Amino acid sequence: MKKGLLLLLIFHVFMICRTYAQCNGFPYLCDRTYDDVAYLTTHNAFNDATDGFLLPNQNNTITQQLNDGVRALMIDVYDVNGVATVYHGFSYLGNAPLTDKLDEIKAFLYNNPQEIVTLILENYASPALVETALSQSGLLSYLFVKDTTTILWPTLQQMINSGKRLVIFSEADDATPSQPWYHYVWDYAVETNFTVHDTSEFNCSYNRGNPDNPLFIFNHFITDATLGIGVEAQATMANANPYLLNRIYDCMNIHNKFPNFITVDFYERGDSKAAVDIINSGYWAGIQSPETTSDNISIGPNPCRELLNVEVKEPVRGKGLYLQLTNLFGQEIFYTEIKQQHISLDLSNVKSGGIYFVKISSSLNNSCSTRKIVVLR
Repeated sequence: MKKGLLLLLIFHVFMICRTYAQCNGFPYLCDRTYDDVAYLTTHNAFNDATDGFLLPNQNNTITQQLNDGVRALMIDVYDVNGVATVYHGFSYLGNAPLTDKLDEIKAFLYNNPQEIVTLILENYASPALVETALSQSGLLSYLFVKDTTTILWPTLQQMINSGKRLVIFSEADDATPSQPWYHYVWDYAVETNFTVHDTSEFNCSYNRGNPDNPLFIFNHFITDATLGIGVEAQATMANANPYLLNRIYDCMNIHNKFPNFITVDFYERGDSKAAVDIINSGYWAGIQSPETTSDNISIGPNPCRELLNVEVKEPVRGKGLYLQLTNLFGQEIFYTEIKQQHISLDLSNVKSGGIYFVKISSSLNNSCSTRKIVVLR
């Protein structure tokens, strides 16, 4: 009897973990619909220096990109003698069968059953060739199909539970009725301009797609004006925070539209992953202002890099005030008593790119004030 109860308990815990798996890294995204989540997206994801592509847009392989938190990949596909092949502009600068890249994606999805990946194809090959490559890589069973009878998208958890965790969009509108997984991207998305040669040229104007479409492709990469290639030095500046966050914030305010695909070159330069995490956290206040305030407490700067200043505007003697810093999962980073009206906290050892909560209370069970802060370096 005891053994039976133990097995039942283990099964129950397993089902809870299975049902409430982490969703693209954060449990709080599980109940969000697909169109209410931001995804770090790599422009010309296949065109990477590690695999020997010349004039690359990325340094790392697709496998490394996915392991680092990239969740959407822009890929150019061509027909080369009846084989779906990836290259950018000219095949002699580097090329590979599409199956090579899909094999990496299949391995990632297989090893990470809680993750969802999106492909945005600039496609010059037929859907049949793409389907052949998907079949050869064993990805057909992963393909998501949007229910066209409703404008609603499923939640990430629903997609995880169904196993349909690979979403494919294409710039070519040439799918057959038997290929419902091949979504014409401009039926679903709108984008910002992608021809930008300097950070000064970034703007929030729409380019392709209907502004009423649910998905928003936020192009944020710089192309050399002469050669039309990615510029790594410019990417470091473009991907830095708060620059990237401020541009996203400006465009979100202008269009009142949530950005889904934050598309960058050389994603590891700057703070693009941190920016996407911040957007997904629902945190916007304080990105542009230097500090967050309440009637009695001031905390700043926010985002913070090393020193976080906390000022209590009333005398603290005899108040019994305490400060607790926790991460998104409620794990305590540190806890200290506030003995002065102004204190500076050294966050240099706190993980960069994280979102944390500062809780000031008269006791841990009697909160006075809670602030959400971002740590960037």
